Amino acid sequence: MPDNFNLFSTGVMTKAVELMPRTYTFLSDTFAKEGEVYEDDNVMYDYRRGTEMGLAPFVVPGTGGVAVNRDPFEMRRIAFTTLAPEIPLTLADVSTRQFGETVMGGKTPEQRQKQVLARDLTKLRCMNQNSRNWLIREVMLKGKMEIRRYTKNGREKEPSMVADFGFQNIYVPATAWNQPGAKINYDMEKAFDIVYDGLGDVDIMVMGAGVFEAMSENSDYLKKLDMDHVYMGEIATKYAGQGVRYRGSNSDGVKMVSYSGHFVNFDRRVEYYIPEGYILMGSSSNKPLTIHHGPINDFVGQDETAKIKTYIKKEVAFRKGGASTESITTRLVSSPTVVPDNIGAWCLMKVLG
Repeated sequence: MPDNFNLFSTGVMTKAVELMPRTYTFLSDTFAKEGEVYEDDNVMYDYRRGTEMGLAPFVVPGTGGVAVNRDPFEMRRIAFTTLAPEIPLTLADVSTRQFGETVMGGKTPEQRQKQVLARDLTKLRCMNQNSRNWLIREVMLKGKMEIRRYTKNGREKEPSMVADFGFQNIYVPATAWNQPGAKINYDMEKAFDIVYDGLGDVDIMVMGAGVFEAMSENSDYLKKLDMDHVYMGEIATKYAGQGVRYRGSNSDGVKMVSYSGHFVNFDRRVEYYIPEGYILMGSSSNKPLTIHHGPINDFVGQDETAKIKTYIKKEVAFRKGGASTESITTRLVSSPTVVPDNIGAWCLMKVLG
């Protein structure tokens, strides 16, 4: 290793983060694709809502054509959020045995510091990915992002960053699926039609708690299921990790998935990514959302030599503090934002009473 190699430099730590195994989060992996990393503080994107295609006009030969309108869209601008979780490191943190270290181990504080850094960067990266996953959840469930940011005085009481995409594809059955007389297959087809009318596609439906149980207790619906996935009145189930259970396909060949994944929200309460009794349906191949990232700025130098340095990366790791503060803080900064390619390309159902 070169003498001038600095494990704790921004460049080395950031490269280490980039080389870490990918963090999987089911919701964003299913419905969102990675976009660009921008130098500007805002991203311009094309916003559209699916429209009916209409019929081509019939004309008499020799009379030319009939003008038709192009699909309408808007050019919109959206700002980037800023994620900046950090973990402080004090001398006390590296002066004693760490979790998992051999009881009689003789590691020095310098050696422990490297191990602590690796664990801290892994945790911070997972937290950033969880927040990106939360952004996807907000857009798909609510059609908007409302961000309450942290300041030096604490978390804001009201959102200071709001992006409302005007989502309207919400379907509520006339009879809840856990009630007698529920028309499960009919309701699914109506919701699919909402997506198709919006020029979207459906190849997966992600179900919250209780939904699959209601479906499997409805004898009328079981008769309509793809019989390749039904054995002795039970639907074949396969657990795929992260709270994901594949439940077979419905009569239209759409993959059915139960999702019990959850997170700890900003109020320290546990929430499911898909609320109980709800279903998200859309396309995992033609993903309806895109995650873009903005520039990351930081001060380098001291006093009169201080200047701003801009990083065009998805995530950048920093070390702050030192002898004057008696601690060193590891911070991982990212500036994501989420935009829908077509706000009509998915549907949200509330199927349980």
